[in-house]
Amino acid sequence: MEVLELKNIERSPGAIYYIRRYKALASLKLPTEIVDSPIEFCIEMGPFGNKEIDIDILNQPNYPAIPITKALKEFILKLDDNGTLPI
Repeated sequence: MEVLELKNIERSPGAIYYIRRYKALASLKLPTEIVDSPIEFCIEMGPFGNKEIDIDILNQPNYPAIPITKALKEFILKLDDNGTLPI
């Protein structure tokens, strides 16, 4: 299971400055196929600089959710650390 890319990343407006909400289309490489699945995710900055990432997979592929969620969290964290997510 591998996350290939996140397409059409859009930030949703919010009033709380330490919570950022996004919508995107995740391109996932599963063992048998490549699937595009819409997701919504939230990055919340903690008081000590830690980041909590919550993910909602809107169209669950025919694959266990835990490995998909784990791979997406790692991929989103890399994007955020590199500064490639919309502000």
